[in-house]
Amino acid sequence: MSNSYTPEELEKLQTALYQILSEIKRVCKKHGIRYFITGGTAIGAYFWEKILPWDDDVDVGMLRPDYEHFMSVAQEEFGDEYFVQTPETDSHVPFFFMKVRMNGTEFNEETFSHIKMHQGIYVDIFPFDKVPKSKRKEQIQYNILNFLNGLFIAKEIWQWRFCGHCDIAKPRERGFIPCLMTRILITLLPKSIIFWMMKRTQTFFNNSETEIYKNIITKSERIASYDVTHAQLVKLGNLEVAAPKDLLTYLNNHYGKVRKDIPDEMKVSHRPLKLKFKE
Repeated sequence: MSNSYTPEELEKLQTALYQILSEIKRVCKKHGIRYFITGGTAIGAYFWEKILPWDDDVDVGMLRPDYEHFMSVAQEEFGDEYFVQTPETDSHVPFFFMKVRMNGTEFNEETFSHIKMHQGIYVDIFPFDKVPKSKRKEQIQYNILNFLNGLFIAKEIWQWRFCGHCDIAKPRERGFIPCLMTRILITLLPKSIIFWMMKRTQTFFNNSETEIYKNIITKSERIASYDVTHAQLVKLGNLEVAAPKDLLTYLNNHYGKVRKDIPDEMKVSHRPLKLKFKE
C-alpha cells in the first residue's frame, strides 16, 4: 500500500475528523467543559484555517479537571456513533491518553495492527497538568513519566530486538540491559498499576500555585491557564473551535519558531494498513 493518500481518501478522512471534532465540541458546550486545539491542528488553524492539507489526525487538549469531566459524560452523550477509548474502556490500548473513535470505521496502523482494540478513525485528547516552578523538578517529572510510558507501551508492543519478539518493522535502538530491565518490570507490574503511576506522576503538582500547564509527556507543550480560560474561537474548516488565547506563543513554545512553509520531510502522516469509512 502507498504511504500517501489519494485526494479522495484524504478528503473523506478529514471530513470524518471534522465530524468527530464537532461532536466533541457539542459535548463540551453542553457540559461546560473547556477544550482547545493543540499540536498540528493548531498550526493548521493558525496558517490555513483548516486541518493541515496533508494531515490525518486532530489533537485536542483539556486541563485535567475538564479531561476527567469529559471522560465521565462523553460516552453516554455519543451513544453508538462514537467510542471513548481509554485504558479503562479498552484494556489493550498502548496509549495513556483518550481517543474518540468513530464506530463503523477502520484506521488500522501498522504498529498497532496486532492489538485487539478498537481501531476506528480517531481524534486524540490529551490531559494537561500543572508543572512545578523548578526546572529540575519538571525534568524529573518528565523523565519519570516517559520511563513509565515506555513500560505501559511495552505491555502491548515490544519495540526492540532484545528480550522479546519485536512487533514493529524496524526495531528501535536499545541495549540489552535496558531491554532486560523493561521485560522484568512489565512482568512484575500489572498494566493498571503502571497506568496509575503515570497518572500520579502527571498530576503530582496540580495543587501547586503555578498557572502553567503542560502535556507532561512532551518537553515543551505548555499553556498558561489564562490562555485556556480566555480561549478564542478560530476557524477550522467549517467549524469554529476553541484555541489558546495567545495561539502563536503556544505554537512557538511547543515547536520553536513555527512557520507555514513546513519542509516536506516534516509532513508526517499515520497512513494505515487498512482504511475504512462508514458506508
